[in-house]
Order: sequence, then C-alpha cells, then structure tokens
Amino acid sequence: MIALALAAGDVAGLALAPVDAVALQAPAAVVAGLLCAIVGRAAVRAARRAAVGAAGRGRPGRAGGVPPRATVGLAVVLAALAGLLAGLPSGTAALGACVATLEAGAAAVAVGTLADAVPERRPGRDAGLVRVSIRDAHIVSGGRICRLGAVRAFVRPGAGQEAGAAVLARGTWRTAGGTNPEAGRARLPRPPGTLGWIGGATLEPLEVPAHAVGSRGPGRWIIEWRAGLLARLDARLAPEHRAIGKALLLADRSTLDPATREAFVGAGIIHLLAISGLHVGLIGASLSWLIGLRVPGPRRLLYAACCTSAYVCLIGAPPSAVRAALMFWGWALAFRRARPARLSDLAALAATLAILADPLIVTDPGFQLSFAGFTGVVLGGRAPFPPWLSSRHLRGIGRALAVSCGAFLVTAPIAAFHFDRIVIASIPASVVAGGVVSLALPALALTLILPWGLWTLFAGAADVALALLAAIADFFAGLPLSWVGPGLGPRAWAVAAALVALVLDRTRARRGLGVVSVGAVLALTVAWPPLRAGLDRGTALVCTLAVGQGDAAVVRTGAGRWLVFDAGPGAAFRTAGTASGPPLIADAGSRVVVPFLRGKGARTVELLAISHPHLDHYGGAGAVFEALRVRRVLDPGVPEPSSLYLAFLERLQMEGASWHAPRAGDRLRIDDVELEFLWPEGPAGSDANEGSLSFRLTVGGFRYVNTGDAGVDVEREILEHLAPLRPEADLLKLGHHGSRTSTSLAWLEATQPDIAVISAGSGNRYGHPHAVTLARLDSARVPQVWRTDLDGPLCVEIDARGWRIADAP
Repeated sequence: MIALALAAGDVAGLALAPVDAVALQAPAAVVAGLLCAIVGRAAVRAARRAAVGAAGRGRPGRAGGVPPRATVGLAVVLAALAGLLAGLPSGTAALGACVATLEAGAAAVAVGTLADAVPERRPGRDAGLVRVSIRDAHIVSGGRICRLGAVRAFVRPGAGQEAGAAVLARGTWRTAGGTNPEAGRARLPRPPGTLGWIGGATLEPLEVPAHAVGSRGPGRWIIEWRAGLLARLDARLAPEHRAIGKALLLADRSTLDPATREAFVGAGIIHLLAISGLHVGLIGASLSWLIGLRVPGPRRLLYAACCTSAYVCLIGAPPSAVRAALMFWGWALAFRRARPARLSDLAALAATLAILADPLIVTDPGFQLSFAGFTGVVLGGRAPFPPWLSSRHLRGIGRALAVSCGAFLVTAPIAAFHFDRIVIASIPASVVAGGVVSLALPALALTLILPWGLWTLFAGAADVALALLAAIADFFAGLPLSWVGPGLGPRAWAVAAALVALVLDRTRARRGLGVVSVGAVLALTVAWPPLRAGLDRGTALVCTLAVGQGDAAVVRTGAGRWLVFDAGPGAAFRTAGTASGPPLIADAGSRVVVPFLRGKGARTVELLAISHPHLDHYGGAGAVFEALRVRRVLDPGVPEPSSLYLAFLERLQMEGASWHAPRAGDRLRIDDVELEFLWPEGPAGSDANEGSLSFRLTVGGFRYVNTGDAGVDVEREILEHLAPLRPEADLLKLGHHGSRTSTSLAWLEATQPDIAVISAGSGNRYGHPHAVTLARLDSARVPQVWRTDLDGPLCVEIDARGWRIADAP
C-alpha cells in the first residue's frame, strides 16, 4: 500500500512538473515534515501500549501485530508526499533537458563509446539496420551540444566495430512524434535517454583512446566484459540461432532479425528476449545450488545474490531484472535472519527503492509491465482449483495456465496503452515457451563459460532449444488471438473487467467468476472477427493503413470480399531471396496488414495488387500469403532484375494465385467495386516508379484514385489520355509518399479531391511529404489532408447513405 502511494505521488509530481515546481515543493515539504512528526509520535505511542499490554498479560503484545489504522493512513499519505517531492524536481529536470530542445529531422552527430558490437557487412548483401547504444555521448545538432548518458542509434553494418571503441555517428535526430512535437504518446515527462535517437547513422572510428570520449571506471569495464562474452557466444552458436541466444542470455537484441522480433511480439513473449524476472530467478536458483555445493547455510544465498546483481549490471539493468534482483536480495537477507518474507512485501520494497533511485522510472513501460506482471503472477498463483482437479500433473498445468492468465490480464491494459496491442495467445505461449527457456538458459550459460572444448557438449542442446523457441513464437504469432491497432478501448475494458472478476474469484471461488470471465474474453477474441464480418455486410470500406515509409490500402466490398493494394514494407522476400543475414526492414504485413484483415474477419483476399516491385510496396505481401488465401494478383509487370521480386513471383505461384498485368483502359468489377486502370499504357519500362499501376476505384458513388509512386510525367500522360474527361476523386492518394516529383498542381486540379491522403513514415529520411507538395495542396485548396505519419490510418465507410470517415481501426 505504501509503495502504491509512493508511485501515485510520483506520478502526480511528474504530471505537475510543467507547473511551478518550486511553489509546490515548499508547502509539500512542510506538510511532509508535520506528517513525519505525527507518524513518529503515533508509532512510539503504539509501541508503548503494546509493551505495557505484553508485560501485564505475560505474552506478546501488539508490537508484533498490525499497527493502528491511523498510523497506516498517515504513513500512506507521507509516502504519497514523498513521491510528490521526488517527482516534481525529476519531471522539471526532464522537461528542461537539453535533448528535449533538439529539432526532429535535423542532422545530428554523436561522439561516445560504442556499447554494442557492430557486425561486418557481408559481401553481396544489402544488410539491415542494427540498433546500437552509444554511452557517454555528446550530441551536436542545430548548433547545440547535449550530454547524454546513452543514446540509441540505428546503423548499417560496415567494417565491423568492437564494443568499447570511440566512435562518431552521423545521422538524423528522430523522436517518437516525428517532426510534430505534439504527436508523441508520452503524457508525462520521460527520461532524456528515451526522448529520441539517431536514425540512418553511419559510424566512423575515432583514432583516439576510448577513454578520451567517455568516462573511466566500472562502466567501461562492463562494456568491454560484455563485448567479450557476446563475441564468445557468437562464435559458439549456430549462425541462425546466434541472435536469439544473445538476446536470451545477455540482453543483446541489436542483431535480432525484425521478422523474428515480430514473431515474438505477435506471440506475446517478447519479454523472454528482454531478460525478465524469469531469467533472473532461474539464474539465481542455479547459482544458489552451485554455490551450496561448497558453501553451506544461508550464506550461499547472499553469494548468489551478489553474482546475480553482477549479471544484472552486465546486461544493462533492465527494470524487470532489477526488480527480480532486489527481491532476491530481500529473500536472501530474510532467510539469513530466519524470518519469513512475503513475495508481495519484497516486490513493494523493490518498487519503492526503484522509484526513490529514479522517480522517472514510473513512466517506463518495462517498469510498469514488470510489476504488473508480477502482481498478476501472484494473483494467478492464488487462484482456487476445483476438488476434481486432484491429479498432480493436471494441477501443475492448471497452475501454470492460471499464472499466465493472471499476468496477461494485469499487463494487457498497459500493453494496449503503450503498444496498441493485446495478445491473448501469450497465455498458452508463455506456458510452453517458459519451459523451453528454463532448458535453454542453463545450456547457453554452460556454452558460454565452459573452457576448452567442453562447451561443445551443451552448444548443440542450446541450438535445439533456441530453434524450438523460434518455432513456438512463429506458431502462436500465427493464431488469430490478438487485437492490434489503435481503438482498443472497449477490448481493454473487457480485459480489465476480467481482471476484476479474477480478483473477486478469490472470495467467490464456488461461483468461478474469474474462470468464466477469462473464458468469455477468449471466446470474444475468437468469435468477434467472423461476427464483425457478418455485421458489416452491405457496407463497403476503403482504408489507407499506417505502415511507415511505404504504401498499403485495403478495400472491403459490400458483399464482404477483400482487396489489398500494396502491403507495405516487409522482409519475407528479402529473406527468401538471399542466403542469410538480417532483413532490411520490419514487416508491416505481419505487423499491420494481416492483423487488420483478421480483426475484420477476413479469411480470403480476393485481389492483391502491387503498384510496382519495390519492397516498401510489396515486402509485406509475404505475410499476407502466409496468413490468408490469395486468389488473384495484379502487377504492372516491370522487368525488375531482382532476386527479391523473383521470390515474390515464385511465392504467388506456389500459392496458386492467378497473375495478371492490367493496362490502361482495362476494367475489373468485383461485387459493387469497379476498378478502372489508368496506367501503364503499354508494357512497363525499366523505371519501376514510372511504371506504377494506377487506377480509379468506384464503389457506391465514392471514387478513390491511387497512382503508386508515379511521377508528374505519368500524371500528364493520364490526363492527356483521358481528355476531355478528368479522373475526379473523393479520396486521392498522393504519389510517391508526398514527394515533390509527384502530384502536380494540374493533377490536383483535375482530380479535385475532398481528401488527400499521404502515406509516409514518421521522421523518414527522405523528407516526405515535401514542403513543395504541401504548398501545392494549399494552392489547390484541398479541403482535408490526411497524413498517416501524424494522423494514423484512414478508413472511409460507404453505404446507401453515402460515404464518411470511419473511426480509426
């Protein structure tokens, strides 16, 4: 209770930080002092009364019992004020941090110590971006020099840089809100290290000693020690399992394949690759057993706690690992003094220490998920079981599922708020994957620490366990047991209601309220998509999805059939078209397109059209092929000499989908949707952008025009071909993500759109949409401009009453 009061006061302090913090701190300090005196006086009186009572009755008094309610209440108020006093200055300092003033999209240079090794660039391969951390960084941007303890940078593999080296990173300063400072999701001040990162960076080694650009001491030793361990693990594991192994044991996710990351996210078990409390618990228990072979008694727990703390510092001290380490210390000290310690008290103590050490930690999703997940585990572990479940094995499986359900129900609203995602598949996935992790961690640890050739005895077992873990993630990520995207409010409330019912189930075990509520949420997840599809029958839908720097649009006909026009950037064909190594970009198909279609009840895609063979348009199609049945594919037929495009063609052939290359003047009707193709006029040339498949879609009086990445020359050709008619549109997708080489003023005047939609990534390195294009939109007096990087996805509903912008999907 006191820990909750401290956290609530801290949040209030951070929320009030934009106000005059000094004016609030003074009266709060006075009130806190008075409350301290009152609480101390009440505690002394309670102790005296308990001692007198014990002496008179000859037995223990109230001193070891529950303190008076007034004392507890005052302690709670005092804790809340302490949190307020801690949060106010921390929030004020965070708002005034130097990096908060850096302009998003501006060129930036960072000098510091490389904390993560950068792999070498492989010949003949366009390798993907690698996320690294630069410690003790000095950032120069827009005439300002900012000092930051650590800054993230996304770089391309080069000659290979070792961790601990002095480097200079050149790139672009990126923030969560892109170029719009109001577009971020943060409601409270955040730590300066989370306010931005350097994107598209290139690394240059500095010919100076590493200590010349960073601090000396334990921090540098930890970086160098961790780098050596990562290199050793990299050399001892199979190439296809190295990234997962390093993430699982040493919390290094810099080289993790984006497709693999998405699989773990989709299965709801990404926390397993972020060093959760499970890892620390397993390592602490293993160390206690090993140390106990030589050191008997309670001392073995203290030695194990020391080693576990060193491991947590080595991996960067993520919140969940710190929480578990602090609880392990509390358990070890309590065992040393032969006094029992409740897990809830240990968790509260860990939370209190973490908040006092860094008040801004309450805004960290990892901190919130860690303690919320622990609370759910405790609640699930205390759930009652019916008498008929008497078998030990059944009880073990039931207990594991109950613990997983409890963790899911408590963390789901937090995940929905921060990540727009609720994954019910995490309940069974956590149970299965948790068992595999308990086998993989010891094998990985022994592979890492054993000398000579002894490690080979366990490397094979580690490879098998890691392959099984990846297969588990792929399997559960493919199940339709998740909600993804904004607008999760009703679903999050349903999960929260199930959580309340699960808590009440402890006092109403005979009614089984918690079990019924969890079952209802699961049934709703499975049954809702087809039910929603039936309810939507008769209403057409045209949506432009937010897939980052790429294009993706989906259309539902009035009869309920689905059409997909481009599928966003993706990695499936890059993996298929090359031998090995990480893909270039994360998969928007599995992250956005497929979840959207499944959430709307789609099981088959009647038509998949790609505007031209560039990965930011067809890369996500691999996930569509994987998850749904695709009947027809439209493609302009650009002769693209790319192994990735060939992999796409081979995949659609394997799926049995028919392939067509439409030409200008062709028409296609599917239910109430009519497609009129505007370009290309003949066989597509070698320029993929200029050969983009362009069309006008008409449904129920609503007109939608899409020209892919075609430029102004193609627009002029289309207008000359159609003259004297004009390709009028209610909704116009701007060409080439808002580039200045597309969407001429003549094109805008000919189409006369009511809404112009721009599909671009937040803070993209191309500068899309270009200022010239935005000026053209103003000149043409387009009534509404919708940007996916700022406004998210756009959906338009069309029925007998007309068309209207629908709620965000």
